[in-house]
Amino acid sequence: MRSMRLSAALAAALGVCGFAAAQNVPANIDYNANGFSVRGGVAVPLDSTLSDLGSTLIDIGVEWTFPTPLLANGETYLSADYFGKGIKFDKGSVIPLAINQRIYNRGDEQGQRTYYFFGVGIAFIDVDTSGTAALARAGFGKELGLNTFFETAGYISDRGGGARANSITFNLGYRF
Repeated sequence: MRSMRLSAALAAALGVCGFAAAQNVPANIDYNANGFSVRGGVAVPLDSTLSDLGSTLIDIGVEWTFPTPLLANGETYLSADYFGKGIKFDKGSVIPLAINQRIYNRGDEQGQRTYYFFGVGIAFIDVDTSGTAALARAGFGKELGLNTFFETAGYISDRGGGARANSITFNLGYRF
């Protein structure tokens, strides 16, 4: 009987908390994926061990733009990529993670802008063995419309996992 009263009191307390929390829902919640980008294309390995996997690799990437940039006159964003011979995430893959700065050229209208970017981070390299390495990336891009873009980037890294992440990528992307 005592456990039944305790269960009823707990259920009532949770119910009151639920009603109280439901009263404070803002009316202007933005459910859009603003700040996110996806890209896909090819990576051309420059490292001899990495190029043993193939002359071109699949490159899939995502980006998230910070609401406030770290440097003026641009955008700060996190990027994550996957280079591999397939989408299995097994031996023969590189996953670079970087914090980047994108700087737009002056005078261009949004949807037609050109830009360059640079960043630093870490690469998870799984070729002969698994390892991590310091990474730098830089490149340039062109907006093909309000949401679509083309980018090419160069990656350079220390040795880790039996290879280096040294590659050049060519991607088409979409910004939400």
